[in-house]
Amino acid sequence: MLLTIGLAALALFLAAAIWRSLVQAPVLAYWPFAWRYDPDLPVSPHTWRQLWLALAQSAAALALLCGALFAKRRRLAWLGAAAALALLTDWPRPQMLLTEAHSSSYQLSPLPFSDANLLQGGRLYQAHCAACHGAAADGRGELAASLPVWPSVLGPALFQNRLEGELHWRIAHGGQEPAGKPVMPAFGATLSADEIWQMLDYLRLRAYGGSGMPAVAAPVVDIVCRDGRATRLSGLRGLPLRVMAQVPDASDEPQDPRLLTVALTRGETLDVAADCVAAGVDAWNAYALAAGVLPGELAGAQFMVDRQGWLRARRLPGAAPAWTSADEVCGPGGRMEGATARGLGELLMAMDRAPIAIRDTRREH
Repeated sequence: MLLTIGLAALALFLAAAIWRSLVQAPVLAYWPFAWRYDPDLPVSPHTWRQLWLALAQSAAALALLCGALFAKRRRLAWLGAAAALALLTDWPRPQMLLTEAHSSSYQLSPLPFSDANLLQGGRLYQAHCAACHGAAADGRGELAASLPVWPSVLGPALFQNRLEGELHWRIAHGGQEPAGKPVMPAFGATLSADEIWQMLDYLRLRAYGGSGMPAVAAPVVDIVCRDGRATRLSGLRGLPLRVMAQVPDASDEPQDPRLLTVALTRGETLDVAADCVAAGVDAWNAYALAAGVLPGELAGAQFMVDRQGWLRARRLPGAAPAWTSADEVCGPGGRMEGATARGLGELLMAMDRAPIAIRDTRREH
């Protein structure tokens, strides 16, 4: 019995230590349990009552056990009552309170969220996934109708309530239908771990702007600044940015002293009124992904990037000459909210008023 109490105390100590480590730095190379806590998992009142009743019975069993250790008479009766109460305790099933987890659940991508990695992820996706999930990740690939289960849409819902490490595990190990038949092949032997991360980042950027989409970083690109202050977009963190896809021969946008302007020129050497210029073709193509348009349709699009490097709003080509209600602002939890900001000044204030409190220690962004 003393051994049991010691093991229980050790388990509680380990659980508290792991929880504290997740709060302080949510990156674990290995998760040792088959389940994890998910704050977004809906739990019924009946399950909560069952849990509290089970905890109360366990506490009573522990009290009887402690009483048996100090009892001078009828010790066996005390021990029997404790054992009976423990055995009769009806705990709720783990899946009623917890989410299934894998060894890599809390792993995060170690790669920069850069144009090169994003576009490489797109090439890998088209080569390995598009036949089933569709070139546009809409679940309408040419092989979709022949599969036992229709492929899922890889949009914003893919990233809702799912950890990056679990998505990575699913791609590496494949999936099965309830009958146990494989419905998605395992790519762990075909793709490296970094290549899987690149595909996930590509899909994350494609899904930017969808309802409920978690926060997305602005793609990191090479830049040339007039004052030489930075050579990468990540070097401008701490300042609000406006990233603009330059339209050739168009009149210059008026400069705003409250932010820095970065112009995308698609390989062209243009004399533009901007603080920094990203001339790379890859930079242009990465922001076309963020806009949800083809590269040839990006000219004129604009993006707002906050001080921490997160994409916060966009103005697509052909939109009204203002930040319209179609442009949503990410809230403190990192999800897209219905609140909108119509003017540039109002948008800047909204970004500062509601910063995204997600620490991204995994990558440059």
